[in-house]
Amino acid sequence: MSTMKEYSRQFLARQAPDLLTHLYRWSRSNRFRGERRINTREFIEMQYRARTGRELQVDEPRGLSEKLNALKLMPATALQTICADKIKVRDYVAERVGPDILIPAILSTYRLRDITPETIREEAFVLKTNHDFGGVVICRDRDTFDWGAARAKLADHLAFNHWYRHREPVYRDIRPGVLVEAFLEPDAADGLREYKIFCFHGRPHFIMVIREKDGVRSKTVFDTDWQPLPVRRRGAPAAADGIEPPQSLRSLLDIATELAAPFAFSRVDLYENFGRIRFGEITFF
Repeated sequence: MSTMKEYSRQFLARQAPDLLTHLYRWSRSNRFRGERRINTREFIEMQYRARTGRELQVDEPRGLSEKLNALKLMPATALQTICADKIKVRDYVAERVGPDILIPAILSTYRLRDITPETIREEAFVLKTNHDFGGVVICRDRDTFDWGAARAKLADHLAFNHWYRHREPVYRDIRPGVLVEAFLEPDAADGLREYKIFCFHGRPHFIMVIREKDGVRSKTVFDTDWQPLPVRRRGAPAAADGIEPPQSLRSLLDIATELAAPFAFSRVDLYENFGRIRFGEITFF
């Protein structure tokens, strides 16, 4: 039975990927029917309790985690929804800081059937869903790329409204789609470094650097003067050998300041690649 289901999934991924998305969506609607009946405040409190073992103080929040959970109870602004959308945020970035930091876009689409070798001619590229996290497929060599498996993964992600996972309101009204971007070749032996800049009321306060070296993915936190902070992300070590500051640190912070200006809290993700700053995403929770 499982073999037949897998064969059917692969067939639909090749021949009718949008139908596969609808089938996934139907399956998910049944699976999450019970959770959707729980009101948002109760759901957030329940999830916080399960993760931390503590009661969430929504009315008098203290600390970053409690304050972000309290913000989930406020409706998202139209601009927050745009900036959480990996397709639409590109226009916001181009308007605020110019288009040069955008990774070149190959295609953006709301139809999974557009993800084909005929529409994407580049040798290397990145596929990513616009409305959630984890919906990323990297192609480094189109000659060995499994298009069916890629469409199957994307269909699974496109079928799910990310709002249900943590009740983060910015995701509730995003139309699911796929963005295809150019693949950024790493410019260092330890891969492509990502700089996640945490901003409060438009001011950067600390930076988390994501680096992968010798098969170990590290997350190291610095203040804006590049002094290491005693902060650890659960499940990921800090880099044991230290990390030198990026050449364009001040420019990274200036860009983050401009992009974060309208928001009480946001995290602006940027790359420095062969001397150029590239935009990753803006997230709010």
